[in-house]
Amino acid sequence: MKSKRETFVDKLLGGMTLAEKVGQCFTLSWRGSMITPSAVDVITKLNAGGLRIEPYTTESATALYYGRRLAEKGFDLPEEYRHIAQTYFKAKHPGTYTPPDEYARRLNRLKEIAMNRRSGIPLHITLDYEGDFSHDYAFGGMNLFPSHMGLAACGDDDLVYRAAKAVARQLHAIGVTMMHSPICDVNVNPDNPEIGTRSFSDDAKTCARLVVRQLEGIRDGGLVAVAKHYPGRGNSSTDAHDGLPVIGDDGKTMRERDLLPYRALIAAGLGGVMTAHTNYPKLDPAGVPATLSRIIVHDILRGELGFTGVITSDAMGMGAIVNTWGVPRACVLALKAGCDLVLVKNDEEVRAQSVCEVTRAVQSGEIAEADLDASVRRILLMKYDQGLFKNGGMVDADKAPGIIAQPAMRSVCRAAAEGCLILMRDDARLLPLSPDRKVLVIEQMVPAEFTPNDIHCNSHLFNEAMTAQSMNVINATTEFSATEQEQALMLEVAKEADVVVATNFYWRILPRNNTELIRRLVAAGKKVVVVANAPYASSCPREAPTVLCTFSGVPNSLRAAAEFLYGGRAARGIWPIRAQKPWDGAA
Repeated sequence: MKSKRETFVDKLLGGMTLAEKVGQCFTLSWRGSMITPSAVDVITKLNAGGLRIEPYTTESATALYYGRRLAEKGFDLPEEYRHIAQTYFKAKHPGTYTPPDEYARRLNRLKEIAMNRRSGIPLHITLDYEGDFSHDYAFGGMNLFPSHMGLAACGDDDLVYRAAKAVARQLHAIGVTMMHSPICDVNVNPDNPEIGTRSFSDDAKTCARLVVRQLEGIRDGGLVAVAKHYPGRGNSSTDAHDGLPVIGDDGKTMRERDLLPYRALIAAGLGGVMTAHTNYPKLDPAGVPATLSRIIVHDILRGELGFTGVITSDAMGMGAIVNTWGVPRACVLALKAGCDLVLVKNDEEVRAQSVCEVTRAVQSGEIAEADLDASVRRILLMKYDQGLFKNGGMVDADKAPGIIAQPAMRSVCRAAAEGCLILMRDDARLLPLSPDRKVLVIEQMVPAEFTPNDIHCNSHLFNEAMTAQSMNVINATTEFSATEQEQALMLEVAKEADVVVATNFYWRILPRNNTELIRRLVAAGKKVVVVANAPYASSCPREAPTVLCTFSGVPNSLRAAAEFLYGGRAARGIWPIRAQKPWDGAA
């Protein structure tokens, strides 16, 4: 006998049109915070199942994705898809500052639009919030946390749970329903350009234990957790945003190491999995990324691991996909492979092309309608279990700021930042700094698109934290990777200082940092302290004699770093990597 939820979903599914079913299989982007005609059309004309929100930037049909336009030239778009509105704001421009209560109101409005569709099916709202520089909504004093590896370095499994719950609660308060975390990748390659500290560790058992605690926190905070990047990207040497990585590990190794976190999460009731745009020739010799592999998605994840939840692709505009297949065709192949949702984070015509291409594939029989129905059913069950059919997932917007500012939320955020500090080395015995010594503080500036630039979070917070410890400082910033002119200026200004304290954060979307500047300062005979956000060579130049690892560049991490440098707190983090020590290997 069917349960109440199954009866509800099956009745709804039975009355859906093909267009409504196909639309449910798409998570499409909403950038910025303005409800444009384009944003409305995505919901009403393309029947989007959900939105991936990116309020930090602007919607723009002219945006390039990894250097290219993704719309297919010469694509035969039927009449019903030709009139999807486009927005032509300047691409890569910072999004309008929108505080939590107002942003929640605007999400409520979009949810209301969705509920007024013929189908009455609510939206799922998702984003990335991985820690460190990954926080898609950062306005209004949101509590920003260290990376996964930073949480592991705290050495407190319960803190991992409390941090995940705090993140989920504040996101739920603004109207988010789903989170693309936890990250299950076991980062066994210290030179991995894409994962690094996004992983908890290079140890599979540690990762498996901590992703379960994170799942529990996310779920108890009111969100669906989507684990990624299945079946594992920890041994990659290529960024999938640029091209198709190949991981040649054998099936036994993958199953014992990379799949271990997924087994643990599935046993704990995981709701969603995101696939990797990576080729695993020992799992599937076809040479396609996991997202497009029926062996990896259907046979292994569904069959071998027994996962019954929702499977989503990673963003389909990444180089690993578009370099060979293009977005519309790849969406078809992903659904054929066994994905339920495809993530299309583009503001141009490629959205309509992708929905159209999938519709044609169903009409032609390339995608069996029974398979489409099974995917939509899983998506609807997920939404039912979250209670989204009751009111579309709308929230009390007025309460959002208060939830975010709760003392308990602030406390766990500080505890995470303060608990993961690790002094990797101090060969020159420069620490603690004395207020009597003149210190040149060099802080990397995060591009304006990715910082709210408010009193809570901006590109001068480390300088501000250092001046709170001592006024005997010279304040300076550079681009994330200092220009030649900036390097020359810093070398000149450094002559006035006894010690230089410089951030050298690594961020996968801006892989060049201030390593060259630090090397030049050391070569010039300056005493240099490096504040790093990763325990790898990408952030910790070998030449630097003193290195503090914060595992993030978020506000509380910067304050904790400044306090430690002047002797105001201890660095009590626990080393989270098994294959190397702070003073050897890549560090």
